Amino acid sequence: MHFTNILFEKNIKYKYLKKIEYYLLIMNVSKYLLGSYYTIRSIYRFSDFFSNYLVHNKYIDVPFSKIEKINECIFSSLHGLLSSSLSALSLTHSIFDNINPFQLTVQHSQPDNQLQVFTTYFCLSYFSVDLFRCMYYKKYMFVMHHISAILLLLSGLSSLNNHENKGFYIMHFIFLLESNTFLLNLGYIIKECKFHYSITCTSWILHLLLFVLFRLIVLPRLIIIYYLNEGITLTTLYQLPNFLLILAGSTYWSYRQLLGIQKFIKENIQNQ
Repeated sequence: MHFTNILFEKNIKYKYLKKIEYYLLIMNVSKYLLGSYYTIRSIYRFSDFFSNYLVHNKYIDVPFSKIEKINECIFSSLHGLLSSSLSALSLTHSIFDNINPFQLTVQHSQPDNQLQVFTTYFCLSYFSVDLFRCMYYKKYMFVMHHISAILLLLSGLSSLNNHENKGFYIMHFIFLLESNTFLLNLGYIIKECKFHYSITCTSWILHLLLFVLFRLIVLPRLIIIYYLNEGITLTTLYQLPNFLLILAGSTYWSYRQLLGIQKFIKENIQNQ
């Protein structure tokens, strides 16, 4: 009887501890969600104010109908710069330290940290907010890209909350996707500021080269490293279609950017 009472008390304590852990997790998630959402909201308000300021004061000579595009460029650029900087700062080592392209084992496994958690929530907030904007403007390619990114980020958050020490994969993924966005948007703003077309082309060509390097060369290698080291599980199988969709979208956008640069150069040469 005494032994039964001890087991009963331990069972009650265990249930209470699990409830406490659950409430702490909810509080932690709420804290990061609210913090990252407030950060994204502040960035959006700043980009909206700054784009209106540039257009109304004639620093950028575009019709008012293009203010939203300028706002999008500034908003996207600030997110890209912040997310890539945060992801790089959260890493103590790169899994690409070894220059041998056939080295596909993880050389430096790293423990998860709070900066990785915040960076993932920060990107999740951005893609969630931007998803609705893309749906409103019927940018369906971006809608599919954002849904895939959101699903991968949610999977990454699950890994971070379970302390699986796989956050370094997520940080590399974020860095490769967001680090060169600034150059594409900069090229568009330079173009609207009526700078010489060669300056715009330089920005776009540099972006395209980095885009191909990061998304079509390094990102596939990251995915191969991930699957070779983590194996085939239900989680990795669930993630695979999202990886493939992002790679397919990246291939398509690379081709479209190349055509756009060629068209822009041809038009400007003819107008000289």
